[in-house]
Amino acid sequence: MSRRRTPYKPPRDRREFVQAVVCALVIIVVTAALVWAFRPNKNLGSSTPAVTTAPTSTSTSTPTSDSTPTSDSTPASTTTP
Repeated sequence: MSRRRTPYKPPRDRREFVQAVVCALVIIVVTAALVWAFRPNKNLGSSTPAVTTAPTSTSTSTPTSDSTPTSDSTPASTTTP
């Protein structure tokens, strides 16, 4: 005859098991609701279309070497000691 090495443990109570499952489901639902509430793009359905502008043709002139700068290199708000 063989003897058990560990003492007998009765199975868990059904109420305790149901409570654990319900708590796990509540945690999952609350997490999903928080993720949905704090999502980055909330206004996916009512977004305005992107405005695209056509490039305008501008004439670029090359600066000549004898041209003088129109602005001073030091800002007007600073004073030199």
